[in-house]
Amino acid sequence: MSWVIVVLICGALGVIAFIVWRKWIAPWRQVERVITQISRGERPRTFLMEGSAPAQRIGFRLEKIVGDLEHLHKQIAKRESGMQTIFSAMHDALLVVDSNRRVILTNQTFRKLFDAPEILLETPLFEIVRDPTLDRLLTDAFDGGGPVRCELTLDDSQIELHAVATKSGADEITGALVLFHDITELKKMDEVRRDFVANVSHELRTPLSILRGYIETLLDSPKTPREELTRILRVMERHSNRLELLVEDLLTLAQLESGNPDLQLGNVDLSDFLQEMIRDWEKKLTTKQLNMIVDVPRGLSPIRVDRTRLQEALYNLLDNAVKYSREHGEIRLSARRRDGEIELSVSDDGMGIAKEDLPRIFERFYRADKARSANKVHGTGLGLAIVKHIAQLHGGRVEAESELGKGTTIRVLLPMDNVIR
Repeated sequence: MSWVIVVLICGALGVIAFIVWRKWIAPWRQVERVITQISRGERPRTFLMEGSAPAQRIGFRLEKIVGDLEHLHKQIAKRESGMQTIFSAMHDALLVVDSNRRVILTNQTFRKLFDAPEILLETPLFEIVRDPTLDRLLTDAFDGGGPVRCELTLDDSQIELHAVATKSGADEITGALVLFHDITELKKMDEVRRDFVANVSHELRTPLSILRGYIETLLDSPKTPREELTRILRVMERHSNRLELLVEDLLTLAQLESGNPDLQLGNVDLSDFLQEMIRDWEKKLTTKQLNMIVDVPRGLSPIRVDRTRLQEALYNLLDNAVKYSREHGEIRLSARRRDGEIELSVSDDGMGIAKEDLPRIFERFYRADKARSANKVHGTGLGLAIVKHIAQLHGGRVEAESELGKGTTIRVLLPMDNVIR
């Protein structure tokens, strides 16, 4: 009888143990498993807990927490995507570092600037940019707390750096934000502006000084002999003409560069047009006994251009060809189709241009000094710049080919859109 009681007691204890395990122990293991999945970034299949009411309440709360986290992650991802879009669209390179100079954030422009396609988070900055200028800039930003700036030379580029320290809510410096602004073109434009002012001043100074000197001479010697007076007046006339040409070329160039040149487009037959130009230049050609050849193929269609502007461009090219040609030399004026373009060219067999000077001859006031000094040829230095702008206004471009001692060819290339079919 006693063994029956023992069995009943053991059975009761087993039932109680099973109930306790099912209601109190098993649910917490399930809770632990769910929490482990959440910590790994996984979403549990279910948050429904078996067992006691506390375990079930924990399951409901865990489900709410996971839902809130997912919503928060979506918001963060959306904002991060928007920020990355903004950073990618920035023309300036962007860099954010922490107080230990470890990279927190960069944009595509920065990575391209420093040839670093992939930059891992918290990469030490010195592994990417090995330039003491940036390091000093960050030191100044951390020490001063306010915005600082400097310039950095990177290969052939000039970069302006702006840095500002980032701070926490407790006003503690946590890092710095740096913007890299490419000012290479601005530097070049500033240099061009300075050169332009210097060149204009130089071009004006010589004739003005000569005119002033002769005027003072005439004032001091009112009874200058007639022969000497005639010589002085001729010199003054020559330099006043030079001043007039310079001013006219400056005004022409300013109008062409204004963006509103008011082109008067019309149909131009190139064969007749070039023949007319030869007649205009007969006297100058005869002076140096030059031979002019016009080469226009038959059947070349008329083109739609501003006749006056095109005439001005070719006049400048012919003027240079006459100046730099030898006596009894030859000048060739030609027009032809070439690879989908209309090519107008002026060639001479004169002194030519040095290879190192050739890329710059279309700059304002640029001169190949050896060629100028050899023949003592004077001009405004703006003719080829005017030719280039006239070509560009018609949607075209210019080319130059030359060899010292053998001559020069300047080409004006216009798109086939200008051809009248």
